[in-house]
Amino acid sequence: MAVAVHRTIAGRSLGGCRMWHYATADDAVADVERLASSMSSKAAAAGLGIGGGKGVVALPDTAPDPEQRRDALHDFADLVESFGGRYFTAQDVGVTLEDVVFMAGFTDYVTGHPVEDGGSGDPSPYTAHGVEIAIRASLGGRPLEGRRIVVVGLGHVGGELARRLARAGARLAVSDVDPRRRELADELGAEWVADPAEALFLDADLIAPCALGGVLDEESVPRLNAPVVAGAANNQLAHDGIGELLHDRGVLWAPDFVANAGGLIAVSDELHGFDRARVERRIAAIGDTLGEVYARTTTSTLAAAKELAAERLGTA
Repeated sequence: MAVAVHRTIAGRSLGGCRMWHYATADDAVADVERLASSMSSKAAAAGLGIGGGKGVVALPDTAPDPEQRRDALHDFADLVESFGGRYFTAQDVGVTLEDVVFMAGFTDYVTGHPVEDGGSGDPSPYTAHGVEIAIRASLGGRPLEGRRIVVVGLGHVGGELARRLARAGARLAVSDVDPRRRELADELGAEWVADPAEALFLDADLIAPCALGGVLDEESVPRLNAPVVAGAANNQLAHDGIGELLHDRGVLWAPDFVANAGGLIAVSDELHGFDRARVERRIAAIGDTLGEVYARTTTSTLAAAKELAAERLGTA
């Protein structure tokens, strides 16, 4: 397991704990470092006044039994506690709200508590809400009814996003590595695409990557058949140079650390005493932030978003 603190503001950083399979320890460390850096940019672009951090717990090849899993979460909570408040953890991929409650028994530096305890609860709906706003902004603010949108990844966030888009009248195609998620496609009347890798290349108005990162690279970008990409996945670009490749191809990319900030906005608000109305206002502002990013883009939306984040960080 590892914790990375990319930056602190007022002595604090925040980022969820991810439980995932990694081929090597070096892969886990590289992932936590990339994610922590992204959290700094995400917090800065959203004007949250907190630094970026992240935690990972590398799972074994075989799923741990419940007792082993709780032991790992206990150990991770002890690791968080050792940072003395420089790093606050929260829920991320592979970690549940119940896990957050469990870890809170061993460290105070946990956020994303249950609603009944005065917390924000599961951050996934907030993230999905923010991504929907990002999609609307990236499509020029026009109605989603009749727009063909492909959602790749139907986990907690992707599934909730698909439901929101279906309610808005979008024509959906959805995909996930887990074939059981086809039940959601049937429920929403969406087209099911068995291979997520191929779903990226469908003809559509917008592609929404909502699984793991790195899906946009030198091989995938030339094959895109949608003019806009906006989704919930972190670190969608294989490397920063892909931002210019997208720009040169005429594909409008919503920088992931702007589009998917809703969950961070919610859990970070607990540090000030959770206020749902304040959170909703900040999530709504994601659309305005993207509008500013697009207006100042010359070489890539990534460069413009990083420039904006740096400016906002300078006033934090």
